[in-house]
Amino acid sequence: MRTIQDSAVAEKHLPDIQSNFYVSDEGNIYVGRGWDWANTYANQTLAVTFMGDYGRFRPSAKQIEGVQFLLAHAVANRNLEVDYKLVAQNQTKSSKSPGAYVFREIRSWPHFYGCNMDGAPACGIELGMKPESWNGNQ
Repeated sequence: MRTIQDSAVAEKHLPDIQSNFYVSDEGNIYVGRGWDWANTYANQTLAVTFMGDYGRFRPSAKQIEGVQFLLAHAVANRNLEVDYKLVAQNQTKSSKSPGAYVFREIRSWPHFYGCNMDGAPACGIELGMKPESWNGNQ
């Protein structure tokens, strides 16, 4: 986690680590910016990072379970709305993140929102966000 934070600050010139939470291959959940601070991607969003290379490898069952637990916990504790929309970074800008294997997995989850896909509206438009809103370096 320290290496991820150091990279964000030194190489990307950000004030802190990028995501709110990180989930390891073992299913461990690490706090990045946590619940109370905006991530660097867009305000009004919760950024959860699958730690690993998912263009080459499949996420583990424990990692998937960890992310699903975190999302359920967020809803139960009112950190996320019950009807939240799940969006991948590659839907909001040109990016390989979260990797083909993670993207394939989360597309089947109940809250997945297909914005910017197959003629669907832009991601965040229902929140009044513009496409450039996803590029904030907060």
